[in-house]
Amino acid sequence: MKQTILVAGATGMLGSRIAHHLLEREDAIVRLLLRPGLEGKKRATADELVTRGAEVIEGDLADHASLDRATRGVDVIVSAVQGGTDAIVDGQVALAETGKRNGVRRILPSDFGLDLFKATPGEHPAFNARATADKVIEGLGIEHIHMLQGAFMGMLQPGSPLIDYDKGTVTFWGDGKQPIELTTVEDTARMTARVALDRDVPSGKFAFAGDRLSFQQVADIAQTQTGKTFKRHSLGNEQQLRSAMKEMAASDPGRAIMLAYQLYMLNGQTSLDDLQSDRYPDLRLQNYTSFLAEQLGD
Repeated sequence: MKQTILVAGATGMLGSRIAHHLLEREDAIVRLLLRPGLEGKKRATADELVTRGAEVIEGDLADHASLDRATRGVDVIVSAVQGGTDAIVDGQVALAETGKRNGVRRILPSDFGLDLFKATPGEHPAFNARATADKVIEGLGIEHIHMLQGAFMGMLQPGSPLIDYDKGTVTFWGDGKQPIELTTVEDTARMTARVALDRDVPSGKFAFAGDRLSFQQVADIAQTQTGKTFKRHSLGNEQQLRSAMKEMAASDPGRAIMLAYQLYMLNGQTSLDDLQSDRYPDLRLQNYTSFLAEQLGD
């Protein structure tokens, strides 16, 4: 039986790939909530998805009339929206509430990342916003699945500030021995599309990962792949990182948020439990060794 899936945030990096993989499924009818007047890359992305068969409802998360139109006849909402509290909290809650009124069975909020439910309240603004929205959504009585894949593997690709393949350096906080979960954007999208359609997945966390490695292990793999010796550079301990976060909070909030992500990578507080990476035998997630070989053109 076909299910109608509404994708919000479908012109973004992750949302577009989720929509792509849903369109490959014979059991999915894909609908997109798109802002009117899209231009440039976002317009091209939307046009490609429409050419492949996606339906379109023009509107946005602040336009409740468009949310009503978008959610009529929908089985599942997949949210890949990004932004501030206006989108992550107000927008997603409005989307879920409207969907609930229109009989939507399930929503996958835009949680993608580390286990935000383990984060210390008030310590990570992006996690705070998502946790606020998730609490309200869970109270609606609608099925809710929180997709948690760890960090995107692309943060360790050539050009990343964390690892310089030309100079042979890896930069981290702490001793670099704390493992972190890593998953490619593509695998995150593929898994999300499968879970959205899988009626047997219960409400709650759905954690998965392509790999689990420390920065020290990343350096070891990079050495093997490139034949170079990688120097490991620590920026300081956890106390020093927290001091840097406090200093940045007023002068550069965006940088402070990135440091908060690195805090949890350092102390492992938001690491993923009960991974379901192998739930679908035909969906094999890419590990870092394979990813790096692909990025380096090997």
